Amino acid sequence: MDLKQRLEKLECHFTWDLGSKNELLDLLSNLNNVDQEMCTWPVHYYNLLGYIQVTFGSNTEALMNLHKAESVIQEQGTEEARVRLQVNKANMAWVYFHLGEMDKSKEYLQEVERLQRMYPAPPGCTLHPEVSGEKGWTLIKLDMSKKRQAIDYFKMALKAEPERKEWHKGLALVMNMEFVQSEFTLDTIVEQLKIAHEKEPNGLFIHAHYLLKLCNQKKVPPENIKREMQGLLERSLETGNLEGFSIILRYYREEDSLDKAIEIAETAHERFPSSVKVLQQLAHCYKWKVFRMEEGNERDTLARKSIMFLEEDVRHSPHAYKAKIALASMHCYARDFEKADEIYKCLLSEEKDLSPQRQQHLFYSYAQHLNHNRHSRDSISFYMKTAEIPEMTVCKQKSIKVLESIVRRGRDPRCREILHFLKGIKTF
Repeated sequence: MDLKQRLEKLECHFTWDLGSKNELLDLLSNLNNVDQEMCTWPVHYYNLLGYIQVTFGSNTEALMNLHKAESVIQEQGTEEARVRLQVNKANMAWVYFHLGEMDKSKEYLQEVERLQRMYPAPPGCTLHPEVSGEKGWTLIKLDMSKKRQAIDYFKMALKAEPERKEWHKGLALVMNMEFVQSEFTLDTIVEQLKIAHEKEPNGLFIHAHYLLKLCNQKKVPPENIKREMQGLLERSLETGNLEGFSIILRYYREEDSLDKAIEIAETAHERFPSSVKVLQQLAHCYKWKVFRMEEGNERDTLARKSIMFLEEDVRHSPHAYKAKIALASMHCYARDFEKADEIYKCLLSEEKDLSPQRQQHLFYSYAQHLNHNRHSRDSISFYMKTAEIPEMTVCKQKSIKVLESIVRRGRDPRCREILHFLKGIKTF
């Protein structure tokens, strides 16, 4: 067996099929915006960042970040930490292989194989929990199919280490994600979030998620949730730990008012003017305000304000396709239809590089844009393009509902074609 074949048998970022280059560029933008001093997942962060940098040819930077991950692991000084080196050193072996330094690559490969012999997977598990947990935390950041796989890897890790807070947190977060939560009952998600919160009581991110989900469950008095969320907000603004800021804002947006959410986002932007995360949230608060307003001069003004923040966001994260879709939408509300079309055409030219889930989001958003601008017949084709992609997402469900309503009204010349299409995907 040659060196490459041995490397391909390793469990690490280079063998986990982590998505297209477009997805990784988007993820790289997000990782570059992470506050490294406040980051609560440094090993996952540096390992993933190193892998993505190799994908785009930045091998020197990749090695630097993989060595940072190794240093964090070594500082922990525990047996679990030594096991975690398996993934890190496997990544190193791959980087040196890509650099053409085969002897160095072989050295790291042999270290991984030695660690595998020292720390085999426990009975009933195909991977050691440190490896399956690291894999789960990596997959959770990718598209829907990968997120579903993450659930299995966190459960595998918990089977071997049922009290480990890191695996409980990962499982809770992925179960609570928009495209996955429909597969679980509300009570099941709340219970997993509660376990994760109790194991990490000072974690802003998981605490905010837990409180927001309690609002949906409606078993805890709203004033109690509001008091706790206010405490999280104050702690976030005082410490500069913005890890849970988007969830806190979502609470105010959904349970209080959009105006209150905008006020909080403005305050945070004044306090942390260089934070891309705060900038993004402020832009989206204005976007949601625009969506809910009646047509008029005030809506135009707020749309332009949102455009200003979204354009700054795109400058920081030029591959963030969701921000570009939001920007196109705001240009439409500001009556600059040519600019909106230009953004959509640019995004559509890259559709083949997107994951199926992201294609659905793009096609559905463009269909809505066309429909909004009275190009309903053109929009039908994009609702159909959204619906024919197999992944069951919110965008697919909404597209199917639109197509079904067109058939029921019976006035569109394409009704027979749409009906045949819906029967083909077995929804009508």
